[in-house]
Amino acid sequence: MSIQSATKRNNNMTKTLDLLVSNMQERQKFLLDLKGEKPDKRNKAWHLHDADARDLLLHTYGQVLSKIEILSELTNMLSSVGNSVNRRLKLRLGEVDSIHLGWFVFISYIDTGILSIKRKKGKKKNGRLKKHSSYHIQVQDVKALNSVLEAVDTTDKVELFPSPIKPKHWVVSQFLHDTGYPLIKKAPHEDAVKACKEGGTEYLIETLNKLGDVGWRINPFMFDVFKKCKYLNTQKTPFKFQKEVDPKKKASLIIEAEAIESIAERNKDNAFYHLYNVDFRGRIYPNTAFLHEQSSDNAKGLLLLDEPVELGKEGLYWLMVHTANMFGNDKVSLDDRAQFVQDNWQTFIEYVEDPMANDDWMNADKPFCFLACCYELYMIDNWVNECELNVEEFPSNLPIYVDGSNNGVQHLVAMSKDVDVAPLVNLVPQDLPGDVYMFIADKVIGNVERDYNKLIEEDSEAEEKFKDIYDEFVKLEQSVNHYSSNSKSDLFSEAMKRRSEFGNLNRHLLTKYAPIYWSKIKERKIWRKTVKRPVMTLGYGAVQYGMVDMVHDDTRSLNLYLRDKHKAWSAYLGQMIYKTCYAELKGPAAMLRMFESLGAQENEKDLPINFRQIVTGLPFVHAYRKGVTKTVKLSYNNTRMELDFTLWAEATLDKDKQKQSAPPNIVHSVDAVHLSMYVHDTDYPVTVVHDSFGCHAGNMDKAFVDVRNKFVELYELNPLEHIFDQMDALPLIPEKGNLDVKEIIDSDYAFA
Repeated sequence: MSIQSATKRNNNMTKTLDLLVSNMQERQKFLLDLKGEKPDKRNKAWHLHDADARDLLLHTYGQVLSKIEILSELTNMLSSVGNSVNRRLKLRLGEVDSIHLGWFVFISYIDTGILSIKRKKGKKKNGRLKKHSSYHIQVQDVKALNSVLEAVDTTDKVELFPSPIKPKHWVVSQFLHDTGYPLIKKAPHEDAVKACKEGGTEYLIETLNKLGDVGWRINPFMFDVFKKCKYLNTQKTPFKFQKEVDPKKKASLIIEAEAIESIAERNKDNAFYHLYNVDFRGRIYPNTAFLHEQSSDNAKGLLLLDEPVELGKEGLYWLMVHTANMFGNDKVSLDDRAQFVQDNWQTFIEYVEDPMANDDWMNADKPFCFLACCYELYMIDNWVNECELNVEEFPSNLPIYVDGSNNGVQHLVAMSKDVDVAPLVNLVPQDLPGDVYMFIADKVIGNVERDYNKLIEEDSEAEEKFKDIYDEFVKLEQSVNHYSSNSKSDLFSEAMKRRSEFGNLNRHLLTKYAPIYWSKIKERKIWRKTVKRPVMTLGYGAVQYGMVDMVHDDTRSLNLYLRDKHKAWSAYLGQMIYKTCYAELKGPAAMLRMFESLGAQENEKDLPINFRQIVTGLPFVHAYRKGVTKTVKLSYNNTRMELDFTLWAEATLDKDKQKQSAPPNIVHSVDAVHLSMYVHDTDYPVTVVHDSFGCHAGNMDKAFVDVRNKFVELYELNPLEHIFDQMDALPLIPEKGNLDVKEIIDSDYAFA
């Protein structure tokens, strides 16, 4: 960055922050009584009358930025910002008061024209519109919003940013960290908080502290490429925001990229660290937004481990395997992956020598992570050929990973000891990796062909009739897409109306001809991509309607034919994938039904599922609750708003959610134990991303074995029986198969 551009950037930062601070300070005057001497306690935000405005804005800025990035509703934003203020000022206020604190801070962004709010219907997690409208945040000035980041002092316990100093260690029996963060994220159940304070979580605390001691650095080469690519105006790009057409999603992705750049810029010359905690299931997360190892490829590709480790005898081999994985060549043997890199060595070196001209690296599955691997290979090449040094002594900082092969189903297979499904998720040794996605895809293809043949046999003109209805629907769908840029226009409303009327009039035929629609897909690669997410999420309790939404959304980008399809066709296939999974993956299906039965059992007692997790000692409390809807009245410029939010202090057990969510959450809790065992028991620095186990290339030979040994060690402890015994539910466990989990030790592809 030139001196002039840096000066301009700093001026923009100072100007924006000064405007925000000035606005808040002016409004703080109205938190006092008429004499200007004492706080006016009639104002719900009176606690902030003498707070340092600059400190509050900078401390809560990460919460604002991260909530915008995930397209959060206003209620969630105000709650997060208010809770952050609570922690900063140690106020210990309730949920309602926290909303008012968050609103007071948030108004500064509205007054300065950086953000605005709009009332509209949001979407549920499954993509469906919510019944009632709510307030949503809109970014009016992206540059001004991001410029504030330059002023954030990350050494001062600022939330959601990495720190240049190691975080203080968690202490057993203390639920709150020195920073104010809780050990368990997101308003855990009071029984879990109480249990943590009583102790028994030593293993978990040691695990989190070990991760917090791991330092990170920015890869200068990758950061330079990152900044150059951000301003590319070409079709080929490693950034998703440059391809996104939805304005709101595009803005979110731009905010993410800008934030990653800003955080990387300020940490480019120093090591930095993260504080880690867990969710109620025990899954580990860094308390950092944007720039961390669990973030997107944009961020992960910039990261190096602070301390290097020599490659040793096998480090180069594992680096090449990882490089092939990042490219997308991960369906072949490990040796073939390494050979793939050797065969393309010179091409990969050329990517590094001129990444903007030799830009085919952008086609990789994980473009930034792949190019980071290429750069490591380039440095090794120079080390050996230019410096004539021993490759085994090359100091490598690049973190590399091995991933579970559909980890959710792996755990369900280990629990059920299903010998038939084990090869599909690589829990037993075999020459080539098993592929549960393609296995299910082939079964689904066969079922579609069966339904297609039956339909044609019954109606010889079905193909022609389908073509007529398909052509008409595509015209209507394209008309909706054409006018969607102005959703308030009469043309858009009319296009939506015509499409809806067509669907209602032809609902029976649209459903009837679904097999013909899907029979047109001939590429097995597309079929695999179509079933991948539904099968992947089966192990975590995916339900039928969820798989329908996945099929509808995930296939839109695969080709033009799949972009414009009726929901009835997605419903046909999503339901078929769900039924096929339960029919073909019998052991995992039995486990999922068993967990639902456990939820039903506890529902009868009117209690949440509650147990101490094996090894880690985490108190798992399945606190799915129905909160009480509370209306908070807010005002802005003499306009009154009513904001509905959920009050959890008066919540009751949500029995439907408990039964439905028991399978995914208990499976997650068990896979979290495996992950914690890997972190805790290894004698080298590690990094983890849920079902992905990382370390230096020079340590991967040990990690490859350790991940498997810890999996076996976990299941020798009978984690299923450990849970169900505490719940007086051992009779719910069905008969198991004969799988010997120790076979995973000799499986190359279980975690690869």
